[in-house]
Amino acid sequence: MLQNTFIHIPNFGPNKERKLWEAGILEWDDYLARFGEVVHCQGPARHIRNSKAALEKAESEHFGIILPKNETWRAFPHFKRVAYVDIETTGLGRGDDYMTVVGLFDGEQVKSYIHGQNLDDFEKEIANYEMVVTFNGSLFDLPFIKRAYPNAKIPTLHIDLRFVLASLNVRGGLKKIEQQFGFEREDDLKGLNGYDAVLLWKEYKRTGNMDALDKLVRYNAADISNLKKLSEWAYTEKRKTTGIDSFITTKN
Repeated sequence: MLQNTFIHIPNFGPNKERKLWEAGILEWDDYLARFGEVVHCQGPARHIRNSKAALEKAESEHFGIILPKNETWRAFPHFKRVAYVDIETTGLGRGDDYMTVVGLFDGEQVKSYIHGQNLDDFEKEIANYEMVVTFNGSLFDLPFIKRAYPNAKIPTLHIDLRFVLASLNVRGGLKKIEQQFGFEREDDLKGLNGYDAVLLWKEYKRTGNMDALDKLVRYNAADISNLKKLSEWAYTEKRKTTGIDSFITTKN
């Protein structure tokens, strides 16, 4: 989808992008072939050449900077090192609140980072990824992480699924959305929410109950284990809304 994208060019919005598609200019190379040598098109052409080079070098930061925040979903299939991230905390970030568990799903396995054990390892791990996917992370998870680890190299390219799904009329909390998609959680995790996660941590800290910690870690893992499936579905549906595939079919 990135090669079909023109909305990252200054003064190019969805309407102008669609007009290019209607004119048969479906990809960056189409634009360069038709307008690359036109004097008044040198600005857009330069942006396209820069994006081509960035994509060839897998420089995800470029697209994290130039894509509108509500359009970063377009980059989803182009970068393979994706970190699906969710955090648990002692509160909403006031006063002495801190992160208790950070979960990272790399598409194959969940990695859990626990306060007082290996939490600081997360800062090193997150630097290995090209893209980060969260649910409501732009408002909660990422600001919390950045306060705790101001030097962490969190990928600039970020997809917040809460807002991508909402644009597709899939609204509500993550648990409600999972139910709509038929995703099941372990029986003892069903019905748990963020406040329960706070209570589990408090019980663990107060009593040393390892069962409470285990349940908290599994709850956190459940919050990220389905984000990949939701991202794949959302990408497919968002691509449909652009209409690009109907133009590609017509051209072929």
